[in-house]
Amino acid sequence: MVTPIDDVIDQVDNTLCAACFDAIYCAINNKLLQWLVEKNVSCPIFVTWMIADHNGNDELRGCIGTLSPVPISQIGHYAKMSAFEDTRFPPISGDELPRLMCGVSLLHTYEAAANPHDWEIGKHGVIVKFEQNGRQYSATYLPEVAEEHNMSREDAVKQLVRKAGYRGALSQELLSSVKVTRYQSKKLKLSFREYASLEHDGESEQ
Repeated sequence: MVTPIDDVIDQVDNTLCAACFDAIYCAINNKLLQWLVEKNVSCPIFVTWMIADHNGNDELRGCIGTLSPVPISQIGHYAKMSAFEDTRFPPISGDELPRLMCGVSLLHTYEAAANPHDWEIGKHGVIVKFEQNGRQYSATYLPEVAEEHNMSREDAVKQLVRKAGYRGALSQELLSSVKVTRYQSKKLKLSFREYASLEHDGESEQ
C-alpha cells in the first residue's frame, strides 16, 4: 500500500539526495547503484542540481521534476533527467561532480488559493493555470524561487504566466482569471563531498 507523503514527510531525509548522486555517478562511471530507495511513498518530486562557480557561488545546473505523484523509489530517474536532459544546459560531466549540490523537493499540502495572491512567499510553491484563446496554460515555481529572486506575489504570477508560454498582453482581466494552487515542499540538500563521505549498507529509507 502506498503511503501519502503528508503522513511521513518528517521521516524522509537527505539520503534521497545521496540516491540522486549515486544515480548520476554510476551513470557517468558505468557502475552499479549502491543507494536504493525502498520507502513505499508517492508524491510530486523535483530534483535540482546546483554547481559552485570559480568564486564559490552556486549556479543552477539542472532542474526537472513532476507535479504528478510518483513513487519516490523513482528519484534516481528524475536525478538523471535533471542532470542529463534539462535542455537549458549541457549534460553534467564527471569532472563537475565535486562541485555539485543536490536538492530534492518533495511537494505536499496542496490547496486551492482564494485568489492569485493568496499564498506566502518562502512558504508556498504555486501552480498557475489559465485559459486564453482556447488554449490551456500552466506553470509552477517551487517555494524558494520567489524568495531567492526577490519577487513580489504579483511579479511571481506575471512571470509564471510568461513561463507557461503566454506571450500576449498581461491585462488585469487575464491576471484576475489565473487560478492558483499553492503547495508546500520539504527541501533536502546534500553536497557531493557529503555524499562521498556517507557510509551506507546499500539501502536508504527503509
